Amino acid sequence: MTNSSIQRSTFWFVWRTPTLLAILTLFGLLAALLKTGVWHWAAWVALAIPVVAGLWFSFKRSGR
Repeated sequence: MTNSSIQRSTFWFVWRTPTLLAILTLFGLLAALLKTGVWHWAAWVALAIPVVAGLWFSFKRSGR
């Protein structure tokens, strides 16, 4: 494995989840602002996922 491929795999290993959470948040905010009806439910779900993930790993890390 070359040094550049190791760096590339490390980059995506570190930034995959934060990038996904940012995209979900952006989708949720735009859906809530620009659309109505079922889009409000989709926005609610998209904005809840980062909160649930943060709480999950917060409690998992603290051992509660």
